Parts: sequence; C-alpha cells; structure tokens
Amino acid sequence: MSARSVQQIVKGVSAKLQGKTRGPDHDPEGRRRTPHRNSYEVDRDPRAHPWKPIGDGSVRQGLAYREALIQSAKEWYRQLWREYPLSEVRAARARHAALSAELDNYLAGAPAPVGRPAAIRRELGELAGYLRAADARPRRVDLTVLEALLQTIDFATGKLYPAIDTIAVRAGCHRNSVIKALGRLRTHGFVAWVRRTIRTGNDNQFAPQREQTSNAYYFDHRESMPPRLWQRYWQLVVAKLRKLGAIPKEISAPRAREVQDPELRALVARADALASSSPSAST
Repeated sequence: MSARSVQQIVKGVSAKLQGKTRGPDHDPEGRRRTPHRNSYEVDRDPRAHPWKPIGDGSVRQGLAYREALIQSAKEWYRQLWREYPLSEVRAARARHAALSAELDNYLAGAPAPVGRPAAIRRELGELAGYLRAADARPRRVDLTVLEALLQTIDFATGKLYPAIDTIAVRAGCHRNSVIKALGRLRTHGFVAWVRRTIRTGNDNQFAPQREQTSNAYYFDHRESMPPRLWQRYWQLVVAKLRKLGAIPKEISAPRAREVQDPELRALVARADALASSSPSAST
C-alpha cells in the first residue's frame, strides 16, 4: 500500500469520526463532473486558455479561415475514403482473421512450414496498420460536428468552449457521436483541446474542491495535421485571404511544385490559377 493510499484512509477515518461526509462527485441532475487528469483550473491556470485570434481577429479573416478548414476537411474525408475503400477494408479484415486463425493453429502445435509463422506475423502487422488507418477515416458526422463547433468561435480572441451537449444540439446528433467525432477530428489535426475545471465553492470542506467544465478548443494545425493536409489547408487559407487583399508579407502558401502527392498537386495548381486570375488577387 502506497503512502498516498494510507494518507487517504487516515483522512477518511478522521472525517468519519468527526461526522463529516464527502460530497457526491456527480449531483442527481448530472451537473457536477469529476475532474479528469491533466485538467487546468479556469481561474488560476493560463493553460486553460490556449486561444489566440483567428487571423487578424476580424470577422472577414475569421470566416476565411473557418471556410478553409471546413473545405479542407471535406476534401480530406473524400480523399481518405478513396484511399481506404470499404471493399478493400472488408477484405483486409477477412485476411487478418484468417491469418490470425492460422497462426493460432500453429501455436497450438500444428506442424508449420519453415518460416511461415514469421511471415504471418509480418503480414498481420501490415494489415493491422492498414486497418488502424482505415478506422481513423473521418465520417460524415465529423464534418457536421466540425461545422457546429466552429459556429461558436469568437474570431477576435479565438475563444471556443461549447459544451458537448451544445455541439450535439447544433449538429443534430447524440452526444456520444459528438465525442467520437471530436476524437477523429483531433487525430487528423482539425481541432485540439484541453480539459478545464472550476472551483466548487467547497473550500475547507471534506468535499470535491473542483469539478469538470467544458473543454477549451483551439487549433494547432501546422503541428498536428498530416503534411499533405496542412499544405492543402494553408493553400486554401492563402487563396481566400488573397481575395480579401489581406495577405501579410510573411505568409506564403506551398506552391504546386512543392507538393508530392500528384492529385493534391493538381488541386493546388488549380487553386493557384483561380487565385491568380481573381481581379482582387494580390501578392
């Protein structure tokens, strides 16, 4: 038993002898939530406020960034479903199951051809990686959730902290669907968040001192997006800002020749041509 466990037991016994009782982690109406680990207190920890202005903080630039993010999400959704078609994913699952059964048979004592178990393990590893990537594909509901989430953003400050239930109402889906969708969106770098807590007002009482509140959502696209997705998103941002005549000198979009993926290169080239031909385009 750890020193912490002993301390908690002693504290609990002492409180019981004094007639104190611990307050519930969840109230009957479900308004109080137990704080998770790595949660930051809203009033005392700057990490609970990870926001920064969207673009220059204006509505025009904010809308440009938001539209670019939604458009890139839709393109990414279509791209990954082309790369991992349902028929191939089903075939990979069936192959994985068959190989697993064969390997189990050999491990149970059946005679195995020389090198066959090792070959099966290698193929199982490749299939597992393929299936993990396929399972992480965005769903249609993810696009709806992303749009619903972005409806509540404050462009001037970047503040974004809607409750899960609020997102669910705006997206027209169940809160569990929202939670799963946010997880996939984070996997692909469309959004990030930190957990936050608030004080309960139970100071100096043997009761919960903090409770969970809504997450603080923010964006770290360059670091968290896959490189080809980041290139496409940023190209869209710059094209939209060009139309506004609002491209800062330090901003530069990836040129088509810098993009490795042939299909993405074609998309970048077409968008470059459109941006260049726009009467309001500026460099």
